[in-house]
Amino acid sequence: MQKPLYFENEGQLIAGTLHVPEGKGPHPAVIFCHGFTGNKGETHFLFVKTSRELARRGIASLRFDCRGSGESEGEFDEVSPSGEISDARRALDVLAKQPGIDQGRLGVIGLSLGGLVAACVAGREPAIRSTVLWAAACELWQPEDKSRKQMKSRGWSDIGGLKLGAGFFKDFGKIDPIREIAASKSAVLIIHGKGDQIVPFNHAERYYAAVHVRGRKAKVVLLDGVDHTFNRVDWEAKVIKTSAEWLGKTL
Repeated sequence: MQKPLYFENEGQLIAGTLHVPEGKGPHPAVIFCHGFTGNKGETHFLFVKTSRELARRGIASLRFDCRGSGESEGEFDEVSPSGEISDARRALDVLAKQPGIDQGRLGVIGLSLGGLVAACVAGREPAIRSTVLWAAACELWQPEDKSRKQMKSRGWSDIGGLKLGAGFFKDFGKIDPIREIAASKSAVLIIHGKGDQIVPFNHAERYYAAVHVRGRKAKVVLLDGVDHTFNRVDWEAKVIKTSAEWLGKTL
């Protein structure tokens, strides 16, 4: 079953899509955290395809647009990493309370900036049993010189037709996803392309170093020649299959 699911966070409406497997359950379940400028479907419908595969394997999921993105309320120039972490934690709470969901078997998947968000959610939510990081950034970045000048002169920077507000960078130095996920107890799967030109694969290595400790389930998969968002049918299929199998074993 797939259906729209709307909920609020901090007074603004968030648009989501809930996927629930056939049968009574209770089912394990995950939330999806999209990337910077992304949405609940993600590039080449990556999140949609993964949600449907998870449902076939008996795992429910909630995809959602962070505030200021996709169909959710809010403006993009108000987007910030801390705001997206808040949205993700709210989504996890909403998902856990849906009929047929096993509140003791919850997980999170995050792509790119959404991977950073997912790592922080795992660190702050003890209910998270399994975390999957796709091409995940492990640190925030400073604005480029051009963006700095635009923000100084008009309060926002134009990035491909979207207004990026200065508030996005106020979290710089305040959010440490490596520390957050190291403090969590969740199992962690890290998948990253070695050909990633957006987030270098050494971010994956840094995550893995933080979670690869005795007694903890952790795995890193580095894919030769693969780009940031797995933009080839066989690359995508490997990522989805590997992730679904991991969640089936760790939730």
